[in-house]
Amino acid sequence: MTGKRVLLVASVALLLLAGPAAAEEASAARGRALAGIVCARCHAVRMTGESPMREAPPLRKLAESFPIGDLADVLDEGVERRHPAMPDFRLDPSDAADLTAYMRTLRR
Repeated sequence: MTGKRVLLVASVALLLLAGPAAAEEASAARGRALAGIVCARCHAVRMTGESPMREAPPLRKLAESFPIGDLADVLDEGVERRHPAMPDFRLDPSDAADLTAYMRTLRR
């Protein structure tokens, strides 16, 4: 086997061994970054801390009170204003899945 082929086979083997847990962790990491960009102006996006905007609940409270299984669909379809300062927004399906994966980590 050539060096490139060995590297490819080893990479695929590592991905198969890492399995779904590694993929979920990567998705949650992307979701955390997205929350920092899209949500953090108003919402607390970590396990602790207050939201910069009093009317905006921390994401951890939303994660606890909202059915996480439905969250990706809601984010994909679009979030309508929940209070006057909240913008209407819609995420693409992969971003919605990543943000949902991150919010699952806030429930632990």
